[in-house]
Amino acid sequence: MMTAILLMGAAFSVCAEEAQDMAGECKIKVNIYGDDKKKMLDDINRTMWETVFKGGFVEVTTPDGRPCQGIYIQWGQEPVDVVIQVPGEKDKEWVDVKTCTDRYYNQYIPFDEPLSHFRMQSVRKDVQMGIIKLHVFSQGQLPQWVQRWQPFEGRADLMVLTAHPDDELLFMGGVIPYYNTVEEKNVIDVHVVRMAGYRKTELLNGLWHCGVKAYPELPGGKFPDKYTMGKKECLNIWGEEKLLEYVTEMIRKYQPDVIVTHDVEGEYGHGAHKACCYAVQKCVEYAADPKKYPASAKEYGVWQVKKAYIHLYEGDLGQIDFDWRQPMEAFDGKTIHDVTSEAFELHQSQYVTGTYAVEDFGLYDNSLFGLYYSTVGPDTGMNDLFENIE
Repeated sequence: MMTAILLMGAAFSVCAEEAQDMAGECKIKVNIYGDDKKKMLDDINRTMWETVFKGGFVEVTTPDGRPCQGIYIQWGQEPVDVVIQVPGEKDKEWVDVKTCTDRYYNQYIPFDEPLSHFRMQSVRKDVQMGIIKLHVFSQGQLPQWVQRWQPFEGRADLMVLTAHPDDELLFMGGVIPYYNTVEEKNVIDVHVVRMAGYRKTELLNGLWHCGVKAYPELPGGKFPDKYTMGKKECLNIWGEEKLLEYVTEMIRKYQPDVIVTHDVEGEYGHGAHKACCYAVQKCVEYAADPKKYPASAKEYGVWQVKKAYIHLYEGDLGQIDFDWRQPMEAFDGKTIHDVTSEAFELHQSQYVTGTYAVEDFGLYDNSLFGLYYSTVGPDTGMNDLFENIE
């Protein structure tokens, strides 16, 4: 009996050990058309290994044959479908053992069985691969920071629509961590501006730290990142109708009860922020009109948003002043402000500039939101985005 207990204890100890990232110790081989492979092992988000020509592979041999339970990839270019291969009976043959079609910019690929020598190959030979960071994990419990994203399911309670990655923290403050993790609402984070791959992986790092597990709607290729001070100038670059059609589609696709977006004046005046606010103001009504943008109405149906809030807005329907400084059990006693500030630090390329900070005071107070649009009546001072919504 005692022997059995000891064996069970030993097994539990092994299971409880945290998996280690072995990538720095692994022998890594890439196809001859690949850029410097060291770039996928450093800690700099702006650097990445990429194939000079289309197609490519990454071959990994673990140190001392230690088994690997999976790999974690932070993509620097559009994620691609990949196949995991192992050596066949003949040295030059490779056998497919797993295909992964989940296209997440930060992507964990678990192996069906431990591997010590394998290759990751792009399924399509006509696309390039770009990897910011490759992690190779030994057996054990994965660290919490390893992101295992899930597709967004169901209908959204709350949509946070902003221009750039990091705006959801700087100007929306604790809205996402509070409602997603503390209140356990179904929250979808939607971005508009087209951004480089490293900005997207930083966005995911920040959202994961806030407790988000449902994959956000990442910036696509429609709306380029060009700084303007005027809404009109931004709309001329993007195309006003194209923006309104996109935001209407997002509302119909996710069917949120509540939307939160940028300040009318674009916080510090950014034209893209102003354009996003303008689009939400228009599209909360467009989304309910079947005559507006019938393609998305046919695909998703029309949708009536119940409430829309604008950062810093002062109107007749009420204003919310959140207190982000209260400790939260869901975050082990940290305040929402603490969590949001830590998440912003993970936006490595933006945080190091020192230009911006997460502030729940001053000109861009991220705790103040005004009710712009409502089908359920005005707010009465409860400081809750979902007041009057059953």
